Amino acid sequence: MADPDIERAAAFLATHALLLLGLGIAVLLLALAAIAAVVRLVIHYRALLLGVFRLLVAQAGRIDSVRTLLSRTRSVLPGAYVALHLALGLLLVMAVTAFLVIAQAVLARSEVVRFDVAFAQTMHRESDPRWQTVFAVITIFGAGWILTLATAAIGVALIRRGRRVVAFAWMAAQAGGGILNWALKELYERTRPEFADAFLYSSSFAFPSGHTMGTFIFFGLGCYLVLRDGRSWTTSCVAIAFALSWCTIIGFSRLYLGVHFISDVVAGLVAGSGWLVVCVSALEIIRRRGAGMSRQPRYDPRDQGSGLSVGPGSSDQ
Repeated sequence: MADPDIERAAAFLATHALLLLGLGIAVLLLALAAIAAVVRLVIHYRALLLGVFRLLVAQAGRIDSVRTLLSRTRSVLPGAYVALHLALGLLLVMAVTAFLVIAQAVLARSEVVRFDVAFAQTMHRESDPRWQTVFAVITIFGAGWILTLATAAIGVALIRRGRRVVAFAWMAAQAGGGILNWALKELYERTRPEFADAFLYSSSFAFPSGHTMGTFIFFGLGCYLVLRDGRSWTTSCVAIAFALSWCTIIGFSRLYLGVHFISDVVAGLVAGSGWLVVCVSALEIIRRRGAGMSRQPRYDPRDQGSGLSVGPGSSDQ
């Protein structure tokens, strides 16, 4: 693609950015609503679907070749726990690869950088002071100190509910995300757009976006805890819809205010998703170890005659 084409595409997107933001969020909400409706139907007709599935398997099992294939497949397929971590590992590889591709494009000053600059310049030129005020307020909620206060409040709430391990993991995940973002900024040292606020321009680097990355980790891990606690599908879908919409708005606010390029925001989302996968995997390992310890028999010194007595574990998750 020639440079004029890149500039025209960037200018078009920047000029219609607010409209595209609204349409994107609407499509996202409709997609989540459709997924929620399908899940609710599956749950409602679960018994019927399981019956049909068992019937099909039973009929297929009468064929010798199919029965042989099923027996071999059964010994190869991993359990749910292993399958989860395989999926998380695949997601982590995808996130790391995507981040490295974006970073390499930025370092090489390829068409991505030219698109970034054209988009930022058009956005800055076409921005409305009233919308700048709105997004200036919104972007505060993605600041590090706000996320730190919210993280501490949720951590205290988890501790008060007796979930000390989860509280520690929650706070460690948020702190680790902040450290990772700082390290990546220092590694790549990308300056902000030339029209960014003077304090921001001189005090911190742009790649990847800290507001976007921190917000995605915060709400992503929060959605994981909501799903893991067995909330209703309605509650879970509302939480996911709000989280994705809010992360999108926070990222857009950084673009509209002219303090980040598009690749900064996208890299923040990708890096945040990679760190989120690591945190979810670690939490699943902690939960499994805690559940295993809680099922182990515990020695009771008051009952020396019978040796071991089984009691509830001391899991603090």
